Amino acid sequence: MLFFSKKKKVFAEVNIFGAMSLCEEYFPTKVYTNAVSRLGSLLSKERDRLDSVALSLERKNAIGPDNLAEQIDAIVNFAREYHKAYSLYLEAVLPQHKNGIQCGPSCGNCCHHYPMSVEPFELVYLYSELRLRDDFMSVMEDCQMRATLFESLLEKRIAESGSDDEAEDGALHDYFSQWKPCPFSSPKGDCEIYPLRPVSCRMYFSETLPKFCVPEYLQTEKNESFVVYMPDHIEEALCGISEHYAGLELPESYFGGLLSMNLYEGILS
Repeated sequence: MLFFSKKKKVFAEVNIFGAMSLCEEYFPTKVYTNAVSRLGSLLSKERDRLDSVALSLERKNAIGPDNLAEQIDAIVNFAREYHKAYSLYLEAVLPQHKNGIQCGPSCGNCCHHYPMSVEPFELVYLYSELRLRDDFMSVMEDCQMRATLFESLLEKRIAESGSDDEAEDGALHDYFSQWKPCPFSSPKGDCEIYPLRPVSCRMYFSETLPKFCVPEYLQTEKNESFVVYMPDHIEEALCGISEHYAGLELPESYFGGLLSMNLYEGILS
């Protein structure tokens, strides 16, 4: 998946994707209203919990290396509920796309992007599950390879451009052109951690056939991809929650974030 920080999402859609739709304004059906309300309530409750934790510790941020282990269960439970709530949101908004969704099992083309804007609590959740797998070290090596590749592409773009945003956007497109599958994508194109995948993976869809979701067509009119963003007040609530994880210093990239979580393996063991 190819994603950018939420604060510049419109810039990314207009300048990089070309054919990608702008942020959709959804009709407020009852199902939509209920889904948004559920998301808002869930996020508000979690923000209050984290505020309380931070207050008890007499600091600005609730989560840090010193209390990550004791907070892990609460973080995992929240992440699971957040993913459930977002799934209900998708069920409310996707039917409003008149051209329908062409995404299906074993496609996996979008799983060649370099995912960004992954929330820190999602990284904690996913890492807590991955570390129990027999192939854990192999997965970390795969993440390292992809993160290293992206950083090299980014450094090259920075050298060519005076704009950090422009360099990152270019590097993300360069990475997609390398056609490296996600470490969690099976040879058939299925996601092997589907229930655990972050919202950055859940929010990307295409109204055109999978054969057009490749580097050759990504920036052409033959590709009609779009991202299902949430309402601004929900995005702002997410930012407030994520700020409580600043003490972990996790990057927002999928693979880089998992590698950073690995630094806390000794704490979680």
